[in-house]
Amino acid sequence: PPAWCRLATDTAPTARLPNPLPARLPYDDTARCRCGSSGKAEEPTVWQSMLYTSTHAVAIEVEVKPCATCRPEQRMYAGPDGRALGLFNFNNRRIYSHELLNKFTNSISAHETPFHAFCTVIRRTYLDSESPLPFVADDAFRTTWFSFTRVQDLGDSFQCEQCGPDPSVVIFDGVTASFSNKQQTSSLSPPTLI
Repeated sequence: PPAWCRLATDTAPTARLPNPLPARLPYDDTARCRCGSSGKAEEPTVWQSMLYTSTHAVAIEVEVKPCATCRPEQRMYAGPDGRALGLFNFNNRRIYSHELLNKFTNSISAHETPFHAFCTVIRRTYLDSESPLPFVADDAFRTTWFSFTRVQDLGDSFQCEQCGPDPSVVIFDGVTASFSNKQQTSSLSPPTLI
């Protein structure tokens, strides 16, 4: 989670944007397919990918291996996690910085920020910084951000320091806590769900 919303008891680190940005993400022991399996015992293949930050996007290389579990016709590949570098590997082709994804989290928790408005601001920032590559479409960013929230280790990060993890009253502004019903999973549900 972003540094500003961490509790002293949180164990997952807040990763900073690497500087300089890596030119290649190597295949390592964190590499997994979306099914959770690692890659086959063979040399990795290098894929051309895009790395998106809040100011620009760059082309990078990602080392991948065919999944050891998925059927070959599915063409599923295991790629590096990137968490230790402050990167979120969405699909081995699109890599996002935690800094960018946390910036949206910061925005929606401070003021009303629809995905489209946030993406528009990022696109304008890319123009100002003369990014060599454009920012992704709104739907692609929305899908990525919800995927990012699913893998974050939030634990009890949302507890009140005075009331503890189970306050008798919880007040939400209807924006920060809202999301589409189709995004609801076993680990992501409305705060009003009992």
